[in-house]
Amino acid sequence: MRVQCNFFDQGTWKVIDSMTDVYTTSSVLSSHQDVTCIECAARTLMLDGKGYTCNRGKQICMIYSTCHIKDRLASGDWEPIRGWLHFCTKITLATGLTRTWLDLGIQLSRRKSIRFQVKATNDVYIGLGSGHNTDSPGYWVVLGGWGGTTSCLRDGFVHGSQCYSTYIGRVLSGEQYRLFWVTWNEGHVRVGTGETVGNGTIMDHVFPNVYTVRHALIRTRWCRGEWVIYL
Repeated sequence: MRVQCNFFDQGTWKVIDSMTDVYTTSSVLSSHQDVTCIECAARTLMLDGKGYTCNRGKQICMIYSTCHIKDRLASGDWEPIRGWLHFCTKITLATGLTRTWLDLGIQLSRRKSIRFQVKATNDVYIGLGSGHNTDSPGYWVVLGGWGGTTSCLRDGFVHGSQCYSTYIGRVLSGEQYRLFWVTWNEGHVRVGTGETVGNGTIMDHVFPNVYTVRHALIRTRWCRGEWVIYL
């Protein structure tokens, strides 16, 4: 089972409460004793780690350079151990030249925002879906469409459908990561640039159709994309 836990106001951390959901052969950046789970989280941020494991009883902390989500791994990569808590702070992945949307496997029902970095020249798509795929209703964020020049918001996932809150200008780069945030609340979708959610808004629209956002979907078209998703 995965639950969400806020250790800091700056972000939501993905918590996995069974060792069956933790990849134990990932690289260890550092390990510590007599450290609480909150202190372990702070050390992970300082070291730019992608995941950590802590034991509240034994006060042991292990910080990893990689963090894997179970759905992305083959069987046999997991080892059960009792008494540990396991956290992912961010995941990295790539999208290719495909028409298929990728479900990130992040449960968004209790969240209202997501932050990510992406490196791509054009046509970066983020879906805020009520289901696992685009057959279900949701909101479509288009970044750098039309040759990288235009961004907009759509109701649903139909190509050629109406654009709302259109932003003209280049927001993507194929050479360096660009940081974005997306928020949603009762049909109100906002998109902005930079680290701070709420600052640097480039698109803002209230949709008459209100959907319950449960899943984050991503895709790139006509180019490859490299992503960092903050959990």
